[in-house]
Amino acid sequence: MPARLSRESVGLPERPFLYTLDQISAMIEVPIKTLKISYIYHEGRSTGMYSTDLLRANNIAPRDDKPDWRVEERELIRWMRRKGFRAYAG
Repeated sequence: MPARLSRESVGLPERPFLYTLDQISAMIEVPIKTLKISYIYHEGRSTGMYSTDLLRANNIAPRDDKPDWRVEERELIRWMRRKGFRAYAG
C-alpha cells in the first residue's frame, strides 16, 4: 500500500490564503470605504509608486467581471508588523 502523498513530500508550495477586503476591514476595525481609500494599493489600478505603508491587493476576478480584490496572508502579516501589530504562528 503506497504512503499517502502530501504537498510537502512532492515539493509543492503552500497555497496562499487570500483575505477579502471585508475581512480585513472587520479585523482592524476600519470602515470598508476608509480601508479602500487609505490603506489599499490596488495592483494594476492604483497610480504612483507602491508604498510599503499600504496593503497590496490583487484582483482575482475574470477580466470582464466586477473586480474582486484580495490580499495574501503574508502581505497582511507584513503590513500588520510594519504598523506595530504582533503576529503569532498557531
